[in-house]
Amino acid sequence: MSTTRKPKIGLLGLMLELYDKALPDLKPKQEEFARQEIVPRLAALGEVTYSGIQNTREGIADAVDEFIAQDVDIVITVHFSYSPSLIALPELLRWQGPIVMFNTQRLFGIDDNLQSTDVTDNHGMHGVQDLANTLNRVGRDYAVVTGHYADEVVLGELNGWVKAAQAVRTLRSARIGQIGYAFQDMGDFGVDETLFLAHVGPHVIKVKLDRLAEAQDAAPLDELQAIVAADRERFDVDETITAEEHLRSARAEWALRRVMADLKLDAVSIHYEAMSADPRFNALPFAAASKLISEGYGFGGEGDVTSAAAVLAMHGLCGCASFSEMFTMDFEGDSIYMAHYAEANPAMARQSSKPRLARRDGWVGSGGVSTSLAFSFEPGPATVINLTIGEEGMPKLIAFSGEIRDFYRPGFDTPHCLFAPEDTITEFLNEYSAEGGSHHLALAPGYHLATVIKFAELLGINYVVI
Repeated sequence: MSTTRKPKIGLLGLMLELYDKALPDLKPKQEEFARQEIVPRLAALGEVTYSGIQNTREGIADAVDEFIAQDVDIVITVHFSYSPSLIALPELLRWQGPIVMFNTQRLFGIDDNLQSTDVTDNHGMHGVQDLANTLNRVGRDYAVVTGHYADEVVLGELNGWVKAAQAVRTLRSARIGQIGYAFQDMGDFGVDETLFLAHVGPHVIKVKLDRLAEAQDAAPLDELQAIVAADRERFDVDETITAEEHLRSARAEWALRRVMADLKLDAVSIHYEAMSADPRFNALPFAAASKLISEGYGFGGEGDVTSAAAVLAMHGLCGCASFSEMFTMDFEGDSIYMAHYAEANPAMARQSSKPRLARRDGWVGSGGVSTSLAFSFEPGPATVINLTIGEEGMPKLIAFSGEIRDFYRPGFDTPHCLFAPEDTITEFLNEYSAEGGSHHLALAPGYHLATVIKFAELLGINYVVI
């Protein structure tokens, strides 16, 4: 999966060439600082490409060439002294990806012991301002992170930009398989696939049921038995599931995995009605969908490719994500019951017990007996996004955070939770609908709104935080 690779960072160190003559010891001193202090800290965030401090246009051109060759996700600039903007501007305009200027220095504080050499060693900030001005003039997007290089909060801010850049790259090259079709008359996730590809990035691949049926027939028995054995180890298997029923569900999973691998899919959206109406399928991949989500794949229910993209993005932004939707309002507890028919990330299940592998009677009574995961989500903070289509057909992201409460219904055959937004549910739901939020969501544990905002800004789409 593309979301599992380390982010790639291009570090562009900048200085003034005049100092090679006026202060010949400065560049070696700053190079040592770069390699001993800056590079290791960035290396904790991703794989760093760095070829040394550059102080000529030719050197910067070579560095950018290397960034392009190494296919980095983001370029981070650091001014190790003042550097004139026009030696960097042309090459940074040639670079098409995100730019973040890390406005930092070696010195942490100024007191009565300040020496003139301290000023010389720590005067890159006006180079940042020079470069920011010229980038701003020509309309080139960039971000600035100011703070001491050893400050964990500042490094966390940088990390947010790095994750956002990688998530954008993931979506720009993502392939989302659509199995079946969008649920009849569900208009809120209708999408113009051309605009979606142009503005968000994913290419929607129509998956023929014939491919799944052929893969199903080719499934080797020993691999199906391995899936069954792994299920029995990982989950609390419902004793009413027969060996043959479990094997049929394993066959559906094997087929889905084979087709996704063959088509190089990063995410999938399934409308089970299409499969359940086809007599070639005697089990539906409910459990398989949940397991794939836990492995970093995006998923959207009922043919919704926008939510499949959202789940894929949240995996990259937050490290873990799930698919869900809002079902029932809890006015007394000021929370919302969230679930979906069968699909969610078991890695987010409550840690006090194993997820249950339940026996389900297909999709609305058709498609054959199928295994499905049932669990409650681990309580704690959560961040949620809705990737939808807004006015004039343009993509829009709606984000909010809150708390997953400790709530579990043992008899329920679906993944579920109670979610309490930051505001009252009446105010929250009024605003969510006023913004045109659709009914499918991507849910991640933890507070990640700052990173989500960076992602939306780099993606260049409209966004709102509730």
